[in-house]
Amino acid sequence: MRGEDMVGLFFLVWGSLIAGIVLSFGWWLIWGRRTRLPGGSVGAISLATGLLLVAGEVAMRLIGTAIFLPFAISSEFWNWYGDHRFAVPLLLGILGMVLLALPIRARTGRGAADLKPRTPVSFSRGRWFISPAVALAFVLVVTVVAGVASQPDSTTGEYTMYFVDLGGERSMGTSIYGWFYSVPCLILTAAMIVVAMLDLFLIARPALNRNVERDESIRMIRTRNVLAVGTGSLLMHLGVVFSSLAGTASVRSSFATSEGNVAFWTTFAALEPALAVASSVVAAVGIAFWASVALSAIPSRRLTSLTVKS
Repeated sequence: MRGEDMVGLFFLVWGSLIAGIVLSFGWWLIWGRRTRLPGGSVGAISLATGLLLVAGEVAMRLIGTAIFLPFAISSEFWNWYGDHRFAVPLLLGILGMVLLALPIRARTGRGAADLKPRTPVSFSRGRWFISPAVALAFVLVVTVVAGVASQPDSTTGEYTMYFVDLGGERSMGTSIYGWFYSVPCLILTAAMIVVAMLDLFLIARPALNRNVERDESIRMIRTRNVLAVGTGSLLMHLGVVFSSLAGTASVRSSFATSEGNVAFWTTFAALEPALAVASSVVAAVGIAFWASVALSAIPSRRLTSLTVKS
């Protein structure tokens, strides 16, 4: 492969990941340095969670582009990867949320008196829920539209195919993000929402420490990190779906007639560039959300008490 082709392939595979990390550092420099987690177990877990999620995405990109791997991948693994690549970001999100639930504090009688009722959203800001809600809405809309467009494969019977009738008993078909792939992802999305709610409950319920302001601020950062992991997972999943749909939209076919060759394309072929761009953009933002969890564990140089403003 020529040098310029390798450079193009490198940016195609790693461009959105690099952009996401840069975006996350930009957020940290502008807003993130105002807050910090303590250097104990909470900070260590947040750092490990963010790094684990980003490393998982790096691994999936290496697998998806075998040219960057120093070893060969078996056909059995490729078949598994093809069936589960849409679910991996959601599985990573669930794993990340399980880690962020730690350490789990027992509800003891010690601590500061607090007469205010605490709920799972007590240590959050309303605007923090806008991004995950929008991401979830996009996931549901795209899932339903692609699922309705999918048709069963003649061999397996699974809803993984998209066909275009060309007339004269001719048709062309290709794979699509159909119900076979999307139903398990919807189940995982629901499971991730349940885990997120449980995380917020476990963060909010224990009694406050004697340093109330510091404890509340730490819980707010932990709550924000849980929402960041969920939002990032939905966006990374959406990025994979958009990339797949762009591939479906790019399919072309032609056959010869007495008047010459006739070309055909999918009904949403015009959306191919937009889907490809959207895939990279949402993946970059998703990586930024994941990386922000790790960056929240970087201590601020200022030793003032914590105040969550972002």
